[in-house]
Amino acid sequence: MKTRPLLALALLLPFILPCAAFSAPLDEARYLALVMERNNDLAAVRQEVEARLFSARAELAVQRPSLGLSAEASKWLDKDRGDQQADLSLSHRVNLSGAYGLQERDLLLGVEILRSKYADAVNERLALAASAYRQAVMAALNREAMEQIVEKRRESLTITKEKFDKELVSLLELLRAQSQVDDGEAFLLQARQKYEQQLVEMSALAGGAPAIPSVALPELDGTRLVVDEEKAWGNRPDVAALLLSKERASVQRSLAAKGLSPFVDLSVGLRVGQDYASSYAEERTGEVFVRAVLTIPLADGGKTSHNTEAAALMLRKAEYELAARRDGLKREADLVRERWTRALEIVAIRRRQAERADKELEIAELMYREGMGSQLDLINAQEADQKSRTEFLSAVQELWLVLAEADRVMGRWSQR
Repeated sequence: MKTRPLLALALLLPFILPCAAFSAPLDEARYLALVMERNNDLAAVRQEVEARLFSARAELAVQRPSLGLSAEASKWLDKDRGDQQADLSLSHRVNLSGAYGLQERDLLLGVEILRSKYADAVNERLALAASAYRQAVMAALNREAMEQIVEKRRESLTITKEKFDKELVSLLELLRAQSQVDDGEAFLLQARQKYEQQLVEMSALAGGAPAIPSVALPELDGTRLVVDEEKAWGNRPDVAALLLSKERASVQRSLAAKGLSPFVDLSVGLRVGQDYASSYAEERTGEVFVRAVLTIPLADGGKTSHNTEAAALMLRKAEYELAARRDGLKREADLVRERWTRALEIVAIRRRQAERADKELEIAELMYREGMGSQLDLINAQEADQKSRTEFLSAVQELWLVLAEADRVMGRWSQR
């Protein structure tokens, strides 16, 4: 029995539609959302943040009261006698210097620093993903341009063949026309390879998920570049991490200075079991006891002083890192502005060249078709058109990539 075509399609539809939807072209925003969801590097940092939070909670547990059951057993070797006891106690260590608040602040700052580093990783990764997406779009446009160029050269070859058959042109001209087609097809293969490579890059950033860009020439006319170092200083998550690191270094210095602080161990217990063979031992089962032990450290071999000095040096290190980051941020902003100015000028020049080359090619093709122009003029026009198209697309790509870099410098990707 043969399966009906419509029935077969209906059975396959649930499997076909998800694949088709998944491989549908994505705009940049949807692709970046896919990267946020699937990128394994970002997922790893997210897990690290969660782990650090639980580690901080675990370290802070020493500041909380603890409940324990202790049992003790002893055996007299020269007598047939043994003693046992079991106590249930609630204990708590109190640091009299107030170090607990500093310890908690130190651990929470560590978590916040890691969160800022995650935001910085998002800013860097999304900037890289945006650049990969935009390069893929431009690679697709370059591939389309190469396809149009090859199609035109094939048309010119057809005309040359017709003229050769009519003995209007020599074999040399036919060979030249064939070489032009071969040359164009070689460039087309390179353009297709470049596009496929960019798709691989996009997929890798999206955790291996297939991703295809929505292809359209970006409209950048009238686009303004907004790069301000002061706003970037307030937005950049790596700067926030350094500021938090400086604060943490200050907290750690204060914490290190309390290394010889006195503390009290408090405990409240209940004797839950007792078995003494001695006639001198009193029955304590069911009784509640309270214990307080004061400890005053007097010397620790220089540990406190060395830790305090080390923390002070780390504080100075954090200050130097902040100064270096401000210098680096200014350099990044200056480079972006310089690239933008140069890219605008180059795009304007390449656009004029492309428009002029397109008109020259149109005229050369018409004159050659009508027998009023030479084949060498046509070949020169074809090569000039190919060169001007690729250079124009390259200039537009550079302009588009500068915008992605400007968003990275300003820390905008971490806020999306």
